Order: sequence, then structure tokens, then C-alpha cells
Amino acid sequence: MAKHRNFSIFLGRTPQGAMMGVLCAILIVLLAACSGGSTSTTPGSTSGTLSGGTDISGKTILFEIQSTPSDSFFVPVVNGAKKAAAIAGLKLQVQYASGDDATEVTQVNTAIASNVVGIAVSIPDAGLNKVVCNARASNIAVVAFNIDGATGQGANCVQSFVGQDFVQSGQLIAQHMINAGQIKAGDHVFCPVESPTQVYAVERYTGVKQALAAIGATCEEVGTGNDFGPAKATMVSYLLGHRNTAAIIGLGHTPLDQAPAAIKQVGLNIPIGGFDVTSDILSSIKSGVITATVDQQPYIQGFQSVMELALYLKYAIAPANINTSNGALIDKTNVDKVVSLVPDFR
Repeated sequence: MAKHRNFSIFLGRTPQGAMMGVLCAILIVLLAACSGGSTSTTPGSTSGTLSGGTDISGKTILFEIQSTPSDSFFVPVVNGAKKAAAIAGLKLQVQYASGDDATEVTQVNTAIASNVVGIAVSIPDAGLNKVVCNARASNIAVVAFNIDGATGQGANCVQSFVGQDFVQSGQLIAQHMINAGQIKAGDHVFCPVESPTQVYAVERYTGVKQALAAIGATCEEVGTGNDFGPAKATMVSYLLGHRNTAAIIGLGHTPLDQAPAAIKQVGLNIPIGGFDVTSDILSSIKSGVITATVDQQPYIQGFQSVMELALYLKYAIAPANINTSNGALIDKTNVDKVVSLVPDFR
């Protein structure tokens, strides 16, 4: 599997509202006072941390990731979470469920029993419904990040979601390619994705199809898995059998990363767009092989989810949904700026 890195950047706009106004005002003061680069999981010093309100210094929050420790996408997510925890004076307990609901439920239940004060959790599906409600019943704050698949009462127990608006982002990348004349009426588009049944894939696919349907184009979704080698092989096989493919929209970073190599292997020269950021994706945007990608801004997902918990626990500021991809499109016009920001937000 090819080595790759995912990066977080600050592009686009964040939602407006009272909570965000308060948050930004606090963060401007705090970040000016804080030294950069710390990723300590211990409480921050009294200098530069949140002052006043309820004392939360030294309290523990669980940062629960549904993926594996080897998934490089979550490196900047965790770095952002650690930075926010240091500012707030919180202890951060990072756990990985390795894609298994039962493991994630066990880890969250263990955290509840150990009296954590807050939980930031990525929720792949409704299998976490009961445990997040158990946490809220125990007066533990719950914020979802990256993905929120909670349903029914479970959705009511999640106080906010910090992550991408997947449908909107699907519309964004498809419309960008349509506007550029790269997808036309009647075109057939290939939409590979790691896990077709997960919420992010379902909703991104929905957004892409909505934009394509408006001009009479179609898109076919195919699962690739997360590993680069098998993903590339799957894409090559599909393209060999569908020579009429006019464009590729990779619905996740694995297929987007591997799409340039896949079209090269089968001798096609078609436009490519998609989601998320790796070093290879940035290089392909610079060279013009990939048209654009929509960045989830993973550093923000980690930082803001932990900071929302801190503000709620300390000042009773209600957590609010934050769309971390509102206009965060990377193409040739801004890719150099993105590359220059990589050392700061990874």
C-alpha cells in the first residue's frame, strides 16, 4: 500500500451564530496567549487556558475514533483534539474502535463507568444509539465528529456534530466539474468509494447524483475498500469494463488518491474530482490530473469537537453543529496555499 498523509487546512466559511461568535472571541484571546505545537494529553498550564466558570482542569474526556490507529486521516484530527484539550486544561483519552461497533460500544461504556465528563465520538451507524444515550443519561456531554450515523433517540442524545455536510459537499464537487465543462449531459460518471453503506458514502453519493441528474448525467457507485492496492485494482477492472466512463468522482480519499494511477494503467484521459487530501492528491491537483477535491478539514473536526465540550462543561455554552467543508474546495487556484499550510495543521 502506498504511503500517504492527510492534512487539515483552514479554508472556506464556518456557520454564523451566537455560539460561534462566542467561540471565536474566546479562541482569538486564547490562541494569542498559547505557545504553538503542543500535543500533550495532560492538562494545560494555568497560563493561556480557559479561565472562570466551572473548574474542569484535569477532568477527562474520551476521544473515540471508529477507525484504526493506522488510518492517517485521523492524525490531524487527533492533533487538533490534543491542542484544544491543552488549552482547556482537560485530559484526553484517545481510543480506536478499528471499524468495529461492538468494540466502540465497549470502549464508550468503559469511559462512562470511569466517570469521564465528556465524549467526542465518531459514529458510523445506528449501532451507537444506545451507548450515546447511556452517556447522556449519566450527565456526560456528547459531541459527534467526522461522521454521525446516530438515528432516532440516539440522534437526540448527540448534542452536536462537527464535520462535513456530505450531501452539500457531493453537490459542490459535481457542480464544480459540470461548470468546468468536464461533465456534460448524458455522461456516465464512475463514483468509487471505500465503504458504500456508511453514512458519508451514502450522503456524498446522494449529493453527487442530485447535481448530475439536473443535467441528465449518471453516476455508478462501486466499493473499493480502504487499502490502496486493492482499491486501484477494483477501479482498473471497472474502467476496463466501462470504456464509456467520462469522469471519476472519488467519494473518499482512497479512490481519489488512486484514480490517477488507475486511468493511466487503462490508457484513459478523463477528468477526476473527489474528496479529502493526501500528499498524492495535492500533487495531482498541482499537475492538473485531478481537477479539485473537497477538504473535510480534519484538524478543525478534532479541535472544535473538544473545544465545544470544554465550553459546554465550563460555561454551559450549548454545542452547535459546524460544517467543516462549507466551501472548502481545493483546486489549482489555491493548492499552493494549501501545501504551504501543511506543516501547521497536520
